[in-house]
Parts: sequence; C-alpha cells; structure tokens
Amino acid sequence: MDRIEVDLFTKFKFISQMKSNPAQDKVAFLSAKADMEKNRYVYDLYRIENYKMAKLIQLKDNGNFIWEDNDTILFPYAKNKSEEKLKKEFYSIYYRYNFETKKMTKAYEFSFPLNIVKVLGNKLIIQSSISKADEILMTADEKSRKAYLKTRKRNKLYEDIEKAPFYFNGRGFITDALSRLYIYDVTTKVFKQINEQNSRIDQVLLSKDDNHLFYTAKPDADLVSPFSSVYKYTFETEETTTIYNKKDYEISFIEFLGDKLICAANNHQKYGINQNDDFYVIKDGDLELFAEYGQSIGTSVGSDVRLGGQSQILRDKERLIFISTIDDHNEIHALNCDGTIEVIYKANGSIEGLTMVEEKIYFVGQLKQRLQEIYAFNHGRDQQLTRLNYRTIKDYYVAKPKKFVLKKKDHEVTGFVLYPYDYDREKTYPMILDIHGGPKTVYGSIYYHEMQYWANQGYFVIYCNPTGSDGKGDVFADIRGKYGTVDYDDIMSYTDFILKKISQIDQDHLYVTGGSYGGFMTNWIIGHTNRFKAAVTQRSITNWVSFFGTSDIGYYFAKDQTASTPIDDLDLMWQQSPLKYADQMVTPTLFIHSDEDYRCPIEQAMQLYTVLKYKNVDTKFVWFKGETHELSRSGKPYARIKRLNEITNWFEKYQ
Repeated sequence: MDRIEVDLFTKFKFISQMKSNPAQDKVAFLSAKADMEKNRYVYDLYRIENYKMAKLIQLKDNGNFIWEDNDTILFPYAKNKSEEKLKKEFYSIYYRYNFETKKMTKAYEFSFPLNIVKVLGNKLIIQSSISKADEILMTADEKSRKAYLKTRKRNKLYEDIEKAPFYFNGRGFITDALSRLYIYDVTTKVFKQINEQNSRIDQVLLSKDDNHLFYTAKPDADLVSPFSSVYKYTFETEETTTIYNKKDYEISFIEFLGDKLICAANNHQKYGINQNDDFYVIKDGDLELFAEYGQSIGTSVGSDVRLGGQSQILRDKERLIFISTIDDHNEIHALNCDGTIEVIYKANGSIEGLTMVEEKIYFVGQLKQRLQEIYAFNHGRDQQLTRLNYRTIKDYYVAKPKKFVLKKKDHEVTGFVLYPYDYDREKTYPMILDIHGGPKTVYGSIYYHEMQYWANQGYFVIYCNPTGSDGKGDVFADIRGKYGTVDYDDIMSYTDFILKKISQIDQDHLYVTGGSYGGFMTNWIIGHTNRFKAAVTQRSITNWVSFFGTSDIGYYFAKDQTASTPIDDLDLMWQQSPLKYADQMVTPTLFIHSDEDYRCPIEQAMQLYTVLKYKNVDTKFVWFKGETHELSRSGKPYARIKRLNEITNWFEKYQ
C-alpha cells in the first residue's frame, strides 16, 4: 500500500449539482477537479440515463446549471476572451447544451449580474443581487455604461456602511446589495421585478400547476433579522400577496406536500439559533404545527472532500424526502401526508444530495471510506452508479476509523481513531487530536483527507463529537453560555479514554488542532492545560467581544451562543473568550487564518498571536491572502497544500 501524500486530493473528483430533468428520466451533475496550472477547480458536465454515465462537456470554472427542458440545460459560460471581458464588466452570459444534438449554443446575454433559477416556458425566473446604483446596468447604452463602470471602479476604493452585516463570508461587502427577483419574458425581453425592493430572497418555489411562484425573504433592515416571510406571486394577475409575515420563525425551506404548503421552521425560543426544525403548514397567515421532528435537517457530517452545493430535500408524489443527521451519520427520512415521519435509508457515512429519477431516489454519498459517488436507492437497496473516484485511493493506505463510545453519567460521546501507517503493536506513535467546527456539526466514519494524511505520516488521529455537536437532538447541542465547560470536559475525557484504551499512543507527544469552533476549542485547551506538545489553531475565535462586532454573523451568533453581549454582560462574554486565559498559555502554537474570512475575521488570530509573541511563547502566523473561512474545504489547491504542510511541519518540529 502506498502512503497518501498531501496533494492526493488534487486527483479527487468532487460531485455537485445533481439534478433530474422535469420528466425525471435523466439526471445531470457536475464533477469538479483541481486545475493546478491555473490554481483553481474546473467542472465537467455528466449525465446519467438508464443507469449509464457519460461525460458531456467542460464548463471551465462555472459550477452551476439549470434544466431548461427535458433535453436541454442552461449554464453560465464565457466561450472566448471577448466574453471573458464582458463577464468582468458585469454581463451575464448563458449557454445551452442539448443532450440529443450534443451541441452547445449561446442562449442569453444580460447586461447585469444574475442567476437563472427557474424556467417556465417563455419566462425565466431570475435572481440578482445588485445595488440601487447598479440598476443602471440594466438599461444604459454603451457610452453611459462605460462612464458608470469607470465611476464604479473609483468608488470601490471605499465602502459606505450603514447596515449590519456589512460583509458576508465568500461574498464580500453586501451593504448596498439587495436580492431582486424578476420575471423575464424571453419574447418581449422585458424584466418585471416581483419582490419588494427592500427584501432579501432565500428560496424560490413554483406551484405544482406552474400558476404561482412562492418565495421566502427576510426584510432589509439596519440590523438584518434571521426570521422569514413567505410571499406568493400569481402569474395571471401579476400580483404578489403576503401569506406569512409574523417574523417570528426562521424558515429553512418551503415545499408542497399534497395540497399543503409545508415549511421546516423553528422560533429559536427554547434552544436559540441552533434549535432544530419542526414541520408546519402555512395557512391563513400563520404557521400551524403539522409534525414534530426536532432532529437536524440536512447533512452536518464534516468533510474536506466536497465542493459545490446539492439539494438536500425533494418532493415525491405524496412525501417530502430529506436528509437528516443522526448521531455520526446521515439518513434519508420522509414526511408523509398524514404527518408521520419514516426512516427510508441509513447511510454508513454521509449523504450530500438528493434527486428523483423514474421513481427512484438518487443520492450523492460518501459511504464507508469511499469518496463521493452517485447511488440509486430502491426497495431498501442502494446501487452504485458512478466510479469517478474508484481508482483514486485504491492503492493507498486508507485507515479505517475505529469507533469508540465514551459513556458518561448523562450522555455518550461518540468518536473515532485512525491507526497509523504500518502500525506495529510493539511501537508507540504520536497522536493528533482534531476538533470539528460548528459547534453544531459532527464527525463521521467517512474519508477525511487531512486526517488520513496524518495517519499515513505515522500519527494516531482521534476525533469525537462532544456536547454541542449535532445528531443527538436539541438538548445535547445546546451549549449557550457554557462554551469551554461541558464541551471541553467531553473532549479531554475522550482523549483520556482513548489513551487508556490504546497503550501504543506516546503520551509525551500529543498534538491538537481544529478550525472555526475547533479553533476556538484549540485556543481554549492551550489556556487550560499544557499537556499538548504543540497546537495549530485555524480560522478561530479568540475574543467573543470583538467577534460580536466584526463577524458577518457576530451580532446574533455571539449573543446567542455566549448568552451575553458587550452591553448586557461583558464579563460573561469575556469569561468564555480564550484570550482571557492567555497568561496560562505556554504551548507552541501555529495560527492559520485567511484575510477574507468574514465568519471568524482575521483580527481574532492577530490578537492571540501578538499576545503569545509578547509572552515569548513559540508561535507562527500563516496569513492566507484572498482565501475565506472555507480554506481547508474549498480553498485554491495550492493554498490547501500549503495549509496542510504547515500544520504537519509544525507538529514535526516538536517531535
């Protein structure tokens, strides 16, 4: 067996955007791969028909498409240098590809940034996020457009900020950009905006008869609320009506179940922003409880071998089918018309996307230790349809996660251990503790590249799901106001538990790392124990007080999670901040952070790094330029290689 090297992920194929056509007899999807020459990812379009897969065309770096009809798809694309230049000048260009003729032709050229989200005959449903000033791009002649773009470029030297959040991770500054929802008539080439000017669109849904368009939106405000309203647009009358506007529930999605308009929603009342959803009927301007659920909807199983989005719900004839995270894995559940909920499928791993083809569920999954593939599920059995990643890791040592469950007085902590390459029971090996983000996510038994790499480098790797994690209901996930208490105790207890179980771990060579919440917890650990030889903290929180005012989610996430604000209870917020305990920190610590990380802004790392330097603790800061909070998962290939090398080299420095 060969050793997994740091750059093996550049050979992986990442599946996304799996979608069936309107007739549900074909499915198309994208497969991304690293383009090392240009330090980016490129996407190939595939189709599956009659269980056979075929590669169609490459879409360059465009990671999205939409079905136009049963045989044709639309996708953003720039075919040549001239069109690439137009893209830089904020034009939107769409091409179409016909499955029967196998020809690609130019479909649309629009003069402003937009996404086509639905196709309805000769009408396109278009979503755009542009500022009031950018509206001139829709109608300006060439001379006026060039003059405006020149002014726009000059004005981008600064930002006028009057709202919060003022930027968003992965999107940049958003203060003056609102969601616009348009109906575009292909025949007359006329746009009609159908949403209120001051609303932010979340989801768009067509009625079964295609006569109505439903959408969820949040009102624009100086301080944006997480609570949603629901609207209905009638094509015949061209009128928009409000069907739910109490602004007291956060709505995850809306969908039809029989003749009912159903939503998954919660009101944050009992467990805060991480509260799990129940199902409601939207009726007479209110939400009427349809089915209690209280579990996690969607996948929160962590992975660093995904790229791109997937639909995690679908509508069957008389059911809503959706992904749920249960303990350390994903399951497919169904909500029936009578309000009952059934388990359809339990995955030995993660499920990352759903669609329906000829009355069979297709899903993108990582099962056992296999990388992403597409499976068909029918009558209790799954059938693998793709072999995109079969040979990629076939000849390498892939450590099989060994599951250990720590039973505590009132709960259990699930976790895993990866054994090192060429493991010998007569030898001892160093150990890396890896802590997940969230905190409301989970680690599962799926392939995780960074951890497999470390196991191949001769480390034991341990990871677990402490209190605060997903998959075990609201009570288990609720650590509001308790950061660094029960979660810290679970992680350290689990570490002790594994050390007692596996005598081959060298207890003098323990290392710790984690990102986001895992970075917070790494910071917390080095402020409360010196048992680890070295630490690497990534995209972390060090100071809740400054996080409140600098993160794109700070003003509501920090308030909710710490049960305090800088105004209401500064002491409680500071008490839960790792920076408070810097006087006790002696562990050599590497900081990894990105300057376009607006979720955990880079100032968080700057603060603690500078304090450790001031204290003469051995430390280093690797500052990634142009990367976001997603560096370890979807960062540019060379940045991901640099990151993993830096972490590994830091631990090796203290062997």
